[in-house]
Amino acid sequence: MKKIKSLKKIPYGISNYTLFREDNLYYVDKTRFIRHIEEKGYFLFFIRPRRFGKSLFLSTLQVYYDIDRKDRFDFFFKDTAIHRDPTPGKNKYLILKFDFSAVNPDVHQVEDSFLSHVKNSSDIFLYHYKELLGITPDEAKTELAAKKNPSDIIETVLKYCREKKQKVYVFIDEYDNFANTILSTAGEPEYQKLTHGEGFFRAFFNVLKSGTSGPDAPISRLFMTGVSPITLDDVTSGFNIAGNISLDPGINDMLGFTRGEVETMIEYYRQAGKIHHPTAELLPLMRRWYNRYRFSMDAEKEVFNSVQVLYFLDNYFINSRIPRDIVDRSVRIDYQKLRHLIIIDQKGAPGLSKSNGNFSKLTKIIETGSVHSTIEKGFPVDKLTAPENFISLLFYFGLLTISGIDEANNAILSIPNETVKGLYYDYIKETYAETRVFSLDMDRYAALMREMAFQGKWRPLLDYISERMQSALGLRDLMTREKAIQAFLNVYLGLSNLYIVHSEKELNRGFADLVLEPFLAQYPAIKYSYLIEIKYLKSSAAKAEVPAGEVQKLREEAEAQLKQYSADEQFRKAIGRTGLIKLVLVFCGPRLVYSGEAQ
Repeated sequence: MKKIKSLKKIPYGISNYTLFREDNLYYVDKTRFIRHIEEKGYFLFFIRPRRFGKSLFLSTLQVYYDIDRKDRFDFFFKDTAIHRDPTPGKNKYLILKFDFSAVNPDVHQVEDSFLSHVKNSSDIFLYHYKELLGITPDEAKTELAAKKNPSDIIETVLKYCREKKQKVYVFIDEYDNFANTILSTAGEPEYQKLTHGEGFFRAFFNVLKSGTSGPDAPISRLFMTGVSPITLDDVTSGFNIAGNISLDPGINDMLGFTRGEVETMIEYYRQAGKIHHPTAELLPLMRRWYNRYRFSMDAEKEVFNSVQVLYFLDNYFINSRIPRDIVDRSVRIDYQKLRHLIIIDQKGAPGLSKSNGNFSKLTKIIETGSVHSTIEKGFPVDKLTAPENFISLLFYFGLLTISGIDEANNAILSIPNETVKGLYYDYIKETYAETRVFSLDMDRYAALMREMAFQGKWRPLLDYISERMQSALGLRDLMTREKAIQAFLNVYLGLSNLYIVHSEKELNRGFADLVLEPFLAQYPAIKYSYLIEIKYLKSSAAKAEVPAGEVQKLREEAEAQLKQYSADEQFRKAIGRTGLIKLVLVFCGPRLVYSGEAQ
């Protein structure tokens, strides 16, 4: 074991680049991408999912380009790629930074909150660069305090810069944060007030654009991040000069960690004695839960969600074990933020809602595992629920990733990992419950799932789900084929953390309908694993009697398939010493007409 003189700290939750140097935090060097950004244009727009490291990268850019930090360039960037090969823009600009995640999204307070944020950011800017701008901070602050809207404040700041011929680099973090929240909670009319006509948000971007034109234009560069292209498209006439670089292959791994970067980090802490699991054991586990993001159709590397990796290691160090909760809850995309895209509130019928066509796309993704689609670079809010735009939005949110390209040059989009798969399960469960199609008592469900995992008592859980399926009138028109039943059970068996559920898993030259693989790294005491083969009778679901001969034929077919699947060596290795139970389920519509174990 190598002794490390000063062990670097895990920077979980840290997005201030200066702390990495001042407090000896572990830094995965992404500075080589600064040159890429500088060469791509002057006004740029960049999308990545929540909790993916956008704020840290913006902080890195701010430190690198800040004219006030040029004397400390070596301190901040020693041993990084950009230190070895700096760009022409190094320490050349005054930095004006906004973070719109700090704006209160309540429709009654958002305008005042936005005004306050712009004013505070401008005050900080003017104070920080008072000498270069030749101003007295108190006088400037008094002048800004008299301004009643954000546009006037920005015009005043740019006036000072123009007079002294100072060049400004503007950074906007989470540009769409409060606007997206308003869209999902207050609805489209309130959102339109922000982004259309004389809305204050649109006016803000108009002023920024005016600051980029003319011989003495103060705004030389702008870099803006968010999680979707919707808001930018809606304020496009206010700021139609930003180039969207989100899908460029050269910056696919600018955020997130590559496999090599994760492996290096694990080895660093393992050599220091902080990790006692072999790297070869931890890496596949983390890959299964945090990896497989690809943000360009021409990119070769997949990346891990960096925040999830740091969460894992930070929690591992606390208890010297794999975290009990493998998923950092902060990466969740709240159901309410997706709700308005998949649920229609029934007018004139309070409390009643129904799902729209986009919800069926969610269930289809679970059923088939992927979807083929173009990825739209931008679309206005009134086109948000169009099928291709909805799928693109799932991609930008990190709920889908590029896994291939089809013959028509469309992207093949699939669910990245187990973390995101769990989100789909939750969304489908919540939507079915809200639209009164189907619901379960989750306390009872959890107790029955524990019996299934630790005692091998599978029948009580499946009987409970089956009873609820038969009593749910809304399911009858949905459960009309085997794949629909399979996708439904995939969701409801996947709500537990005890198992990793696979649908259509390739085993021994066949594809098993459902595999319940015990999550042994987290729950080593689980005693049973399950292989489930589903068969469907095409007889009417309302028919009281089902032909015994047909059931027997389907049962024998399923048993033969299960025997074949269970011989798969890799699968046997994955389930460890757990007892394997092979189940045959025969459905007629939503009715479970046969369930039994295969030998």
